[in-house]
Amino acid sequence: MRERMQNSGCGPVTLAAAMAVLVVACGISEIGEVGNLGDEVHEGVALPSRPVCCVSGFEYPPGYDWKEDSQVEEVRCSLVLFADGVPRIKLPVGDGYEISREPDMHRVIDGNLYTFYSKEGRTVMKCNGLPLFRYDGDEVLEDMSVKGEDVFTLSRRRSGGGFSYRKNGQIMLERLSGETFGKLWEDGDRLCFAFTQPVVLPAGIQQMHYVVYDARPVRYQEEAGVGRIWDITSRDGSVSALVYFEGFGDTFMVGDEIKRWIDIPMLARMLSCEFFHADGLTGVECMYSYPDGTCGSGVWVEGSEYIRFEAGRSIQALRYSDGKLYCILNPEEDAGMIFRDGEMTRMPEGYFCMDERAIAVLDGSFYVAMSSSEGKRPVIWHDGQMDTLRFNGCVSSISFTKGGDGHSSQVSVRD
Repeated sequence: MRERMQNSGCGPVTLAAAMAVLVVACGISEIGEVGNLGDEVHEGVALPSRPVCCVSGFEYPPGYDWKEDSQVEEVRCSLVLFADGVPRIKLPVGDGYEISREPDMHRVIDGNLYTFYSKEGRTVMKCNGLPLFRYDGDEVLEDMSVKGEDVFTLSRRRSGGGFSYRKNGQIMLERLSGETFGKLWEDGDRLCFAFTQPVVLPAGIQQMHYVVYDARPVRYQEEAGVGRIWDITSRDGSVSALVYFEGFGDTFMVGDEIKRWIDIPMLARMLSCEFFHADGLTGVECMYSYPDGTCGSGVWVEGSEYIRFEAGRSIQALRYSDGKLYCILNPEEDAGMIFRDGEMTRMPEGYFCMDERAIAVLDGSFYVAMSSSEGKRPVIWHDGQMDTLRFNGCVSSISFTKGGDGHSSQVSVRD
């Protein structure tokens, strides 16, 4: 077992004795109560030789209806991190504690719970409840990455246009206008993202696009006739973009060559289109609308057939691992659906996924963290089995730590 956590940014973490008897995969039918944990436990989850299942969620007082009560902002709650079914961290939530109630303002990375808080002109990043850095400004976290002892954040200004890219809270790149495409990715050993920014030219205002390599922006020169760029990514230093050309009515991928990758139904209108990396391949996810207002969605992975989901089902969360597609479909009506490598399963009645980070894949097994819309306890669904988390509240994310060989066990993540 390791005595120090690698790539945590939080320094050494001691492995609790209780972790030695746990089993992976949340395979406990009733998971222990959270209430016996003290507030602000500062230990993360140490990394043994096998992966550890980490689940984050918000705990409310017993019997409290967190989903229906309009006064939820005034009710005391806690942000909790489970490791293999055992509560390891419990942090009080609220302005006084500088911990946000917003589900997308925290991340679990290799067993450490990172929280991002921003209000009234101050922004604070914490790890397991302990401050890492703070700076002036109100920002919303878009994405983050941890490399060794360094924490990189990509965030947008809460007041409107503009963004910042920071290393340990220090500005690496900042713009007072424009917006990013909302995600970081790795191209070789470089951390990258893309953004668009309005630039005043003699001919008028023009949107220019840039790819950033380790804080160095490089202008992306789009093809003539481009009406819209949906997304930009790079691999091995080669940039690709999902582009709508005026007059063609379809989206193409423009890289070393122009390809008509995205095959949406006739008369449908594209609503969103974005890249995801899939085991070193290029993947594309899109959502579109039909003339009657219903929505559909589809996925294409380089070298594979295009998968199109029927009208009324849109993708909420997606993973790709070892040549297989896993996703949650969020129908406009009725229950959600779980898609696993061509097999469709109905989600348990009354349960839903709160966030796109509420799914994970490990060694071919699919894990889904579900909250209840009917006041029941949240559950972890995996391969048809359901494990109950014994607390009142909702779950926001599920992930796996790295195994003892230093390689990630959750082999694909949307980036």
